[in-house]
Amino acid sequence: MMRVLAVCCLAALTAACSKTPQTPAAQAPAASTPAPAAQPAKPAETPTPATPTATVATTQYVLPFTSQAEEGAPEDPRIVRWGEGPCGATPYARVSAIPLEDKSLLADYVVEFDPAGRELRRWGKPYEADVIGLEGQWLRVRARDSEDKSHEFRIDVAGRIESIADKAQALADRSKMIDCPKLPTFAESDYEQCYDVTDAAGAQRRLAYEGVCA
Repeated sequence: MMRVLAVCCLAALTAACSKTPQTPAAQAPAASTPAPAAQPAKPAETPTPATPTATVATTQYVLPFTSQAEEGAPEDPRIVRWGEGPCGATPYARVSAIPLEDKSLLADYVVEFDPAGRELRRWGKPYEADVIGLEGQWLRVRARDSEDKSHEFRIDVAGRIESIADKAQALADRSKMIDCPKLPTFAESDYEQCYDVTDAAGAQRRLAYEGVCA
């Protein structure tokens, strides 16, 4: 009996010693909160360019025009004096640009037209000014001021005037005269003349303008 009890105690002790002690589970590290994504740097703001200001011509010239001011109308402060021309009384006016669609001062018109007789562009020029050249969009003319001094200018279709040096002879003296189509600008004119001209770049172009009153 004692032997059996001893054997049982030995077996129990052996089983207890053979058990592997339980290692506590390693605690998982706490999940870290992801750092917020870096915001892309804002590009430097480009300053808005200033709206270009139109350049206003300040140089003034005293040039001849014609006039259809109604009788009794207030005197035009631009007019320096009156002269007498082939077409009648001629006002000499102080201007910084050629007056276009003006009720008092009337410019002489020069029209460029195509082979089909369509008007392409139109310039205004001083009364009796000689057309001496064509440079791209610019018309070159020679005009006399109120003291009868000769000046050369180039004029664009908006009436802007720039003083130039150009001693060329009039285009009418070195260009071929051609038949004039029916151009709206000269619908009521008896003095229209048309020419096949060579411009500053060597291109052939067609111009129409009025000659001096007979």
